[in-house]
Amino acid sequence: MLVIWLMMYTEQLDHELSMKAYYKGKQAVNRGAHAGALQLDELRLSEGVFAIDPEMAYQMATEYLYANLRLDEHGYPTSKSFLKEQVELLHFEVLDATLTYPYDYRLSEYGYSTTFDRPAVVIVIRMEYPRIFSSNNPVEWNIIGSSQLVFQ
Repeated sequence: MLVIWLMMYTEQLDHELSMKAYYKGKQAVNRGAHAGALQLDELRLSEGVFAIDPEMAYQMATEYLYANLRLDEHGYPTSKSFLKEQVELLHFEVLDATLTYPYDYRLSEYGYSTTFDRPAVVIVIRMEYPRIFSSNNPVEWNIIGSSQLVFQ
């Protein structure tokens, strides 16, 4: 009976740790998207248009994402990371000021849809979490995050 109880306990612990990893990944994606959405295109702003600079948005979003997940510049885990496998950036998109807002956004390949009221950044990553026991397959997620341009 003790063996069965220990197996059930470790399975529950494994599940809880994987969910904690998912929430850390989601939080990192959301922070990255928000950092990207804060990157105003200064040239367009001088013309009176609020827009996101795509290059700066990508740079800041990946910087925040990798820092929060403790990854190196290529997406591989450092020794301080809870992950063991490379995190893949599957999709990065900046919705610019040329669209008509509110804009109904759909990313059908990942089953994601939302409505944006202003220019935005959308990020999708693939993250794999190794299970505690090698007999269990690792858990993989496609984590999606987005953020709109922030005005004051």
